[in-house]
Amino acid sequence: MTLAEFDAAGALARRAADAAPSLRVLPGYVGISLSGGKIAVEGSGPGLRARVAELNQSGHADFVLAAPAAAAVVPSAAELLASSTQQLFEAYVREVGTAGLQAVTYTDGHFVIRAGGTNTAQSGPASGAVLDAGLNLQPAGEPGTKMSAAEFVARYANVTLEQGSRVTTEEDFFGGQGYIVDGRTLCSAGFGAFSPAGEPVVLTAGHCAGDGAAKQAEIENPAGAPAAGGAGSGAAAGILGTFGFSQFGGSGNSRVASDGTNVGTDITVLQGIRSGLDLQPAVTRWDNPADPGPTSVKIVGTVAPFQGQPVCRSGRTTGWRCGTVDSVGIWAIPGPNSLPPDYDNDLRAIRGFDSTSVTSGGGDSGGPWISGNFAVGLHTGAESTDEGVQTRAIATTLEDAMGQVPGGVQLQLFLAKPTLAAASNATVTAGEPITGHIDAGPASVVAPNSKVRVTVLNQKPGQTSGQKDGQPLEVPVDASGNWQFPAPSSAGTFKFSAETVNGNSRSGAVALSVDVSRLAAPAITSPVDGQPDGPGLTAIETIEGTGEAGGTVRLSGDLTGTGLVAADGRWSINVADQPVFGKISVMAVLTAPGEVDSPAVTRTYSVIPPAPAVSNLRDGRHLRQDALPATISGMAIDGADVAVAVDGVAVDSVRAGPGSTAAKAALEPGITQTSAGSARWSVPFPAELAAGAHTVTVTQAIDGVASLPAAVAFVVDAAPASGGTPAGTPGSGKPGAGTPATPGQPAVPQQPANPAGAPAGPAKPAQAPAPPSDTSVSVGGTAPDYTAPGNTPGTADQLASTGAGGLLPVAGLGAGALLLGAAFMAFGRRRALR
Repeated sequence: MTLAEFDAAGALARRAADAAPSLRVLPGYVGISLSGGKIAVEGSGPGLRARVAELNQSGHADFVLAAPAAAAVVPSAAELLASSTQQLFEAYVREVGTAGLQAVTYTDGHFVIRAGGTNTAQSGPASGAVLDAGLNLQPAGEPGTKMSAAEFVARYANVTLEQGSRVTTEEDFFGGQGYIVDGRTLCSAGFGAFSPAGEPVVLTAGHCAGDGAAKQAEIENPAGAPAAGGAGSGAAAGILGTFGFSQFGGSGNSRVASDGTNVGTDITVLQGIRSGLDLQPAVTRWDNPADPGPTSVKIVGTVAPFQGQPVCRSGRTTGWRCGTVDSVGIWAIPGPNSLPPDYDNDLRAIRGFDSTSVTSGGGDSGGPWISGNFAVGLHTGAESTDEGVQTRAIATTLEDAMGQVPGGVQLQLFLAKPTLAAASNATVTAGEPITGHIDAGPASVVAPNSKVRVTVLNQKPGQTSGQKDGQPLEVPVDASGNWQFPAPSSAGTFKFSAETVNGNSRSGAVALSVDVSRLAAPAITSPVDGQPDGPGLTAIETIEGTGEAGGTVRLSGDLTGTGLVAADGRWSINVADQPVFGKISVMAVLTAPGEVDSPAVTRTYSVIPPAPAVSNLRDGRHLRQDALPATISGMAIDGADVAVAVDGVAVDSVRAGPGSTAAKAALEPGITQTSAGSARWSVPFPAELAAGAHTVTVTQAIDGVASLPAAVAFVVDAAPASGGTPAGTPGSGKPGAGTPATPGQPAVPQQPANPAGAPAGPAKPAQAPAPPSDTSVSVGGTAPDYTAPGNTPGTADQLASTGAGGLLPVAGLGAGALLLGAAFMAFGRRRALR
């Protein structure tokens, strides 16, 4: 959820907490919960109803009175109904006792008693009591003694019993952290693991056990370790465990035999891990010793070392160090009884590997070596010169070392909790697979050979999902993290818990549920989305498919509608009145009276939008180079991304709609606004566009799906050359003004706009001087258009002005001859300027 939603949920919880005391004392109160942005008060009675109404008068109508779910349970004559956690807790303590009791809670319409640890089992529950598989309960005592937990729960129709481990405070412990051996020496922890009995243990270096003499390991406070910037050693921070099996060298900590056959390993098992200490399947990188979890490297399995393999190691002295494996083989390491000068009287042979690029220090012994998310080895020691310069670090191979432990050990693995595959999986057809997924992250892969353990909650007759009553079902997880199992045969809400397991490693259970429907999902058969190398869809007029005859198909998403499935199993829904473009998604479900809706089927399509319209340019238009429009503008679909190019060179892109700078752009007559969309767009006209023919292309894209281009060809005519300043300024309307003369030719005088004696009439716009171009006079064709924004308005369907347009009508043929002469002068002038 977003931060705003998170804050709102916190405020809602605060209101519920404030109201709870006043609700709890009222008759009929059962519980309170948050759901769908509301505070549900479960219970009944006039007093409770009045209090809920009063709470809603505060301005927030957040409280709703809900009938208790227990009311749906009809107890037999021999059964009771629990009404509150307080009442149930008091009754349990009074009639059973506190031994093994963890909690009495209310959730999902029923009460839960969690008990564990000290209970043993013989008697089973009566109908109405639901037990988790493997729960042990104490037997009934003699008459007059307290009853068992199972007998107590069996008396209630709305109470279930769950087994739980003893509740304690927890402290995380990571591979690479330091520990203190009998208060004297320091080593580093390697990896969390499990004993043959499933108890948590820590794997570390065998030589840290002093050939079996070591007794106790205490956790070193990470803040005091050199890897965290501390000096010397950190203080003890509680018991880690005790030393169990250890081996340094051959069997029984033996030195190298004369025949060299007793090659061994370097491993110790720390057992009896302190209660409340939570071993993590992860290695600290020492970048945040106070909270190593977020950046720790998760372990998902083991891998053998090989030359060139990238590796990193962690230890309490030098912290996090990385490099590559140089060689793999057998190493002879001096034992604790080695004597100078050669220290070769107590050599221990181990299988291991070395690295000259990884450094280490005293106290790093036993720490983990890893490659990616896989455990490789336990740190043994280092080779150094006589001057004390380290030349290589050495580690024992973990896979070999674990095989030396009597009975074997299992590495503790990181496992993510299972999830349903997708939101659409919230409904499945009876008997069809319920599918899910396990994310690898933050590791690189899901631990190999993992499984998902499924346990049915509140199981109903016929809802076995392939397992025996009360027994969990384990389903395999493939290499991509996917898992599945069949849905039950009966319709309704199906609740189950799912947990990722791998040997003794657990992810922790998560509660999941799906709606099971008798109806199969419909199929969408048309349209078929366009192929990458073929024509795409430009519109969707109908959605068609198949389904169960007599049912109704309901569409949702970007297209909506309903349609009846015909007797031949086909259906069709008209959506032509819903024009949509871009990437669209359509979901279809099958519905029938009295049935749970079928699972949804989803199809996605890419629908190509129409080409946008260019509003202020037309094909064949002539523009004068010194009077180009300020913009290129037009119409497109609201929200579309419009891209404009001239001669294949991108000009600009803009989002069509109210925010466009073209909100007030005028449209050319005849441009259809609805064919390309009704939202305006505008981009600046490219500056300094050269004279000649050009083409502007415009596309619009929605969700990355682009239209075909709209193309408009136009011509830019060169601007007229400046010809000096004769007696008057052309077109100024002042006496004496005239058209500049071509060398050797006289200037043409301008006629006043309203000469003396001429009848007054409507004013005419001033005419622009002709540009020096052979298109300035139209011969047998269409006159050039200079009415673009920024151009001087002209008069349609008449010759461009040459300065002779203002001559008096009385000039007659003389004026006509003069006009023709001026035209020839204009052509002559254009050629002279080339």
